[in-house]
Amino acid sequence: MSLTIEDASALFPWNDEGFRADPYPAYERARAIAPVHRTTENTYVVLNHADTMHNAKLPCMRIAEPPSFAAPGGPPHPWTAFDNTVLSKDAPEHTRMRRLTNRWLTPKMIGTWARSTHDFTAEALDRLTPGEVVDAHFDLGVMPTHLTMCRILDMPVGDVEGMFWALWDAMLINATAPGEGIHARSLAGMNFMFAETERYVREKQSAEEPGNGLVDELLAAHSRGELTWREVLETTVLLYMSGGPNPAYLIGAGFKLFAERPDLMAEFGQRPEIRDAFINELARLNPVELIITRFPNEDIEIQGVRIPAGSCIKYPIGAANRDPAVFEKPDEFDYNRPPEASRNLTFGLGTHACAGQLLARAETSVILGLVAERYSSVELVGEPSEVRTDRLVAFDKLPVRLT
Repeated sequence: MSLTIEDASALFPWNDEGFRADPYPAYERARAIAPVHRTTENTYVVLNHADTMHNAKLPCMRIAEPPSFAAPGGPPHPWTAFDNTVLSKDAPEHTRMRRLTNRWLTPKMIGTWARSTHDFTAEALDRLTPGEVVDAHFDLGVMPTHLTMCRILDMPVGDVEGMFWALWDAMLINATAPGEGIHARSLAGMNFMFAETERYVREKQSAEEPGNGLVDELLAAHSRGELTWREVLETTVLLYMSGGPNPAYLIGAGFKLFAERPDLMAEFGQRPEIRDAFINELARLNPVELIITRFPNEDIEIQGVRIPAGSCIKYPIGAANRDPAVFEKPDEFDYNRPPEASRNLTFGLGTHACAGQLLARAETSVILGLVAERYSSVELVGEPSEVRTDRLVAFDKLPVRLT
């Protein structure tokens, strides 16, 4: 069935608060009509898991937005600040930049960093008094994972809360229709993150003795002429600002699940062998980034719909992750799903799959494991609060009591 652009666009009210809070019924209504919809002259939405898994990682799918999408005479997009990182590069430059971090994120190194996360979390739990209310999102999600990233980079802790909200502000511009004033707010957030990070990187650069972190390795490559200063700075900002916020949403979702399902919390604590599958299912239902966007550089066809080169294709992760053709009872938490029904898109796919996903999964497992082993229950103290756009979600507050 083919809809007009106006009718198809109405299926996806990206700025509607109700849609943002729970887009899944809308995705199912749209999927029942057709698996691919054209929502503007040059924008398409692909809903099915199989179509996304196949097409989003094709070599013709570019990650950088073509100049044709920029407003004529408008200011540069704030995220051009990351033009020299893996976020904006396709192969072969993407491959070169990805190699900068590969040796720091091997399975062996992930084990080392996970032990750091364990120690930071244990210290935080040790400081709690009986019955004390704690913000599970910030104190037990953002902080231990940010501290772990600081250890990887060999960077100071810095203004953690300031960086978290600066990142949130910077991300607002990536909403489908960001609205008035958002460009300036996004730019201010971006400037804050870069200023904070550059100050610390400059201090390391001028130190008499180099440190032993990833940033020191980047600086050494810069001194040899192998990396530009922008490549060093942008890569450091990217890692420094994302080390806490992204895994923290997954960790917060785990606390919320423990509060709602004490039986699952008990299983997680008593059966370490289920933890990988448990975290994978938690990730399927709780992606932090909600839409993958790609721009084909040649004409393609998906489900009989011809999509011209240079178009924007949106792949809503929530639609693919809850496709009933792959996931039986897709809205239910079930960590016993068979392997063929466990592949989800929460950490992306193909060459642009999240480089830190093994670390995020390990950190989430360690933190939730410690809580499930030490405590018998998680109680929500008040309603968890979230902030959302159609592209991103984060917890604001998640007050809990551990007993």
